[in-house]
Amino acid sequence: MKLTKYIQSIVNILQQNESRLNDLDAAIGDGDHGSNVVRGFKAILEQTNQFTESSLIEKDLMVCAQQLMSKIGGSSGPLLGSAFMALSISFKGKNTFTNQDIANGLQLALDRISQLGKSTVGEKTMLDALSPAIQAMKNATGDLNFKPAAIAAQQGAEATIPLKATKGRASYLGERSIGHMDPGACSIALIFEGLCNVDKDDVANVSSKNVQHTQTVHIDTQTILPVTKNVNILVVSHSEPLAKATVTFVSEMKSGDFKLDYIAGIDGGAHFGSDPQIIKNKIEQLTVDAELLIIYDLGSSKMNTEMAYSMLAPEIQARVKIASVAFVEGTLIAVVSNHGNSADELKATVESQAKIEK
Repeated sequence: MKLTKYIQSIVNILQQNESRLNDLDAAIGDGDHGSNVVRGFKAILEQTNQFTESSLIEKDLMVCAQQLMSKIGGSSGPLLGSAFMALSISFKGKNTFTNQDIANGLQLALDRISQLGKSTVGEKTMLDALSPAIQAMKNATGDLNFKPAAIAAQQGAEATIPLKATKGRASYLGERSIGHMDPGACSIALIFEGLCNVDKDDVANVSSKNVQHTQTVHIDTQTILPVTKNVNILVVSHSEPLAKATVTFVSEMKSGDFKLDYIAGIDGGAHFGSDPQIIKNKIEQLTVDAELLIIYDLGSSKMNTEMAYSMLAPEIQARVKIASVAFVEGTLIAVVSNHGNSADELKATVESQAKIEK
């Protein structure tokens, strides 16, 4: 399994269906799912110079995860990124694969997506295509073969058409979501179709085609100092203009000695979304000598914030609280209420005064 060829094949099939995926998403979402997933997998392709004949598959898959999380806006970025992270964990130390190995890795990926998205099979999501694909891989015999999984994934995607969406942006439509294929499930089916399009001669071993040296990703560590300041506040949004406007507005009410900052958008704010690694880095900066309260806007921002939190060292996690509140109102209340209280106390104040109406 030469990873670069698989990624190239996935990019090819997604590009061919970009407009179709956007059309599916336009019916029940923002209309940009196809463009988002194409951008994400093309970003992986641009990083395949890091894949070498001697590089470990788990490291290559982690590169894939990082690119998907940083380049795909909306919920698909953290969900697909977390899936590749799970595959990386499952494939650690392996360089050849059976159908069962792939099935086990995909099951771990499904579990992670389900946990992060708080979803399950039957709720009109990508899980409805991924779950039957996993079962098909488990039942497959002989040499590694993605064809049964691709057929099962396509059938799973088609089965989302009569379903009513209960998760994600499509759930806002209620009954009107019935009659449309879920774009996330469709993209999963296309990814499996892409895997099938790679020549069978490339399925023997897991390595990568390029002979360049793997680049090592260095993560800066922060010195943790005693908490000496008020609680810092971080706003996480899918939209750079929205976050900037919110912070500018509430800054007029700011009187305490604390930092107020935001993380929003991807590719310099050119696209909607947020990057877990950038969020993580910002959290580390804001918790050097202070506690931190984080306020997010949409579900995808929540997912990326939670993913960033999970990557933090325990001593930093202990300084961070995440509030689930109305975005602008919650940020305003946090700023005007931030006078010498702890992150726990500030979170309680904000959540009690800026509840999201269910």
